Amino acid sequence: MKLWQRRAIGVLTLGGGAVGLSAAFTLLISRGNPIEWLFCIAFIAVYVWGIWCGVKLLEGRPDAERSAFKYWVIQIPAFGSPILGYSFSNGFNLTVALQISPLKINGDFFLGSTFKYSLMSAGSPWLIGINVFAVAVAWWLAREASQKGA
Repeated sequence: MKLWQRRAIGVLTLGGGAVGLSAAFTLLISRGNPIEWLFCIAFIAVYVWGIWCGVKLLEGRPDAERSAFKYWVIQIPAFGSPILGYSFSNGFNLTVALQISPLKINGDFFLGSTFKYSLMSAGSPWLIGINVFAVAVAWWLAREASQKGA
């Protein structure tokens, strides 16, 4: 992996994790429901993992690409329904989603870190989407990890 590539993905992973951690803490202290606390704590743990992955990439540690790959893979899906919804991004988000009812295609672009969750939200539409940017980064990290392993 070229140094500039390692640095770019490392800074995006580390910086996005730090921004997301800050946002998750802010949300955590503003919530009163213990179930929402659990969601926030789970996302805080994921953002801490992202910071760790970013540090590993920046330091050039062995197997950094494999752990960062796993971190970026969990950012790929986005879905929503009246029962459960999930979206997570770190650093950059470019999501394309298909909403089922009413049928339409949605797009979402965001520079920064964000997470969304819903549980038993009766008015939420059914949708499924992918974070195209996370797909590209995960593919690139998988390619780098396989070349390093070969």
